[in-house]
Amino acid sequence: MNNSSIKKSHKWILIVVSLAIITAGGVFMFSMFGKSQEERRNREYEVSLVNALKNSYEGIEEIKISNPEYTTPPGDWSCDVNILFSDKVKIEYRVGHSLNEVENYNGFVNGKTNKEINDQWEILNSHKGKTTSLVTIYYSDNEKGEQ
Repeated sequence: MNNSSIKKSHKWILIVVSLAIITAGGVFMFSMFGKSQEERRNREYEVSLVNALKNSYEGIEEIKISNPEYTTPPGDWSCDVNILFSDKVKIEYRVGHSLNEVENYNGFVNGKTNKEINDQWEILNSHKGKTTSLVTIYYSDNEKGEQ
């Protein structure tokens, strides 16, 4: 083999390796962009949900948000919420939310029997009103804040 054919094969290998690196970098950057976009969307929905819950129930001291889920289409968003009220009553349930909701009385409460389910709804119904004070929030990304 002469020198020129060796140089050509090295150039070809260099081009292939360079393209592979560029492609891998592009895929990585796209996945990172997608993740941050998902986190921004979740935070937007979580802030909106907290405002709606504060407009729906009185005496909320703390809200923990977990397991956010967004479907496309049609674009439904839901999460698990754990609410601590000022009378130290806690309730955990799954709630769907839309960004245009000002109040939110929806949800799927936990319970194995009709009585357990009704008791959970009674807790929520007994706290209907409005919370005007700051509430401690634990967002789904484990950040803590106040709203």
